[in-house]
This record gives sequence, structure tokens and C-alpha cells, in this order.
Amino acid sequence: MARPPATDAQKKAARRQIQKAAASFYAEHGAAAVTARAVAQRAGVSVGKIYAHFGSLQALMQSLWMDPVEAINARLEGLAADIADPVARLSALLNAYVEIALTRPQLFRGTFLFVRPEGLPKPDREPLDTAPFAILLTSSIREGQALGVLRGGDPQDLAQLVWAGVHGCLALPVNFDRLDLDRSEVLAARMIDILLRDLSVIRPPETAA
Repeated sequence: MARPPATDAQKKAARRQIQKAAASFYAEHGAAAVTARAVAQRAGVSVGKIYAHFGSLQALMQSLWMDPVEAINARLEGLAADIADPVARLSALLNAYVEIALTRPQLFRGTFLFVRPEGLPKPDREPLDTAPFAILLTSSIREGQALGVLRGGDPQDLAQLVWAGVHGCLALPVNFDRLDLDRSEVLAARMIDILLRDLSVIRPPETAA
């Protein structure tokens, strides 16, 4: 007699079981050691089950961060929507990015500091304007330029530089923890100040009539 097809609840439970196994193995051994066979053994399922539920090992690993990253993007979008001034909004977005790195270190390292091992296939490159954080930065810079409070230049290029500057301050103490560097939050705060000063248009003081 044929086995009845799995219900949606059973499929979700199986996915969570596999994701939990993948997350724990990743935390213990690092990305380079993660294989479909290792995850399957820990989850107590066949390797075929992993591909049946996720399509590929890469898709499985990406799914570990999808929900929390979507929640973060929604939070950043809400933050941006509440701040009318584009310069203040840009500052708030960059500071929120730093806060996420400090308060969600495992998530931040898994999604934003991930270094792809040679054995894992590289994903197709996507345009920068598909990244929600980049969209928010670009929009803030473009509005600031339209108001004459931020200097000219391609908004997307400037957004990329701003993001890279702050991200580098967060990554450097992690990647070079053998060096006596300032804490990530200290470096990032200084970098945000430098970036905003560089982008801002300095207006000459008004002279008396």
C-alpha cells in the first residue's frame, strides 16, 4: 500500500528539522565543513530529503538566515519611513546597521561576514538595487542631493561606498582579532561621522545685509 503524501505541517516540520541540524553543524564546524551528508546524518534523514525540501545545499544554508534577515529589512524600512530628513535618515540607517551587528553577532557573521569556501558554488551576481539596505541608502542620498544638502555624484555609487565604509569597520576587528584595534562600535561611529561630513554640503555663513 502506497504511503500517503506528507501534509503541509509534516513538510514544514521536516524542513525545520533539517534547518536545525544544518545550523548546529555550521555553528560547531564552520561553513567549509558543511556537506549534505553531514547535515543529513545529524538530522536523521536521507541526503535526498535535503534536495527534495531545499533543492540544493546552498539553498538550505541560505534559508537559515532568510526569515531573520527579512525581519531586519522590514525594521530598517520602518525606520526610514519615520524620518523625513534624508541626512538624519542616512545616519539612523547606518547606526541601525551597526546595532544589528552588535546585538545579533551570529546572524551578522552568517549573513554579512560570510566568506564563501572554495568548495561552495558561487551564486549569480545580482544588481545592487535588489538589496533592501542599499535601496534605502541610495534613496536617502538621492533625496539629500535633490534638497542640496548632500553633494553630487551617482547616488548608488555613494551608497555603496557608505555601506562599505561602515561594514569594513565592523569586519576589521573580527577578521584581524590578533591586532590591538579599537572596538567595532568605536570604529563604526567614527566612520559614520566622517562619511556624513564628507557627503554633506557645507554652506557658507550668511553675511549681514
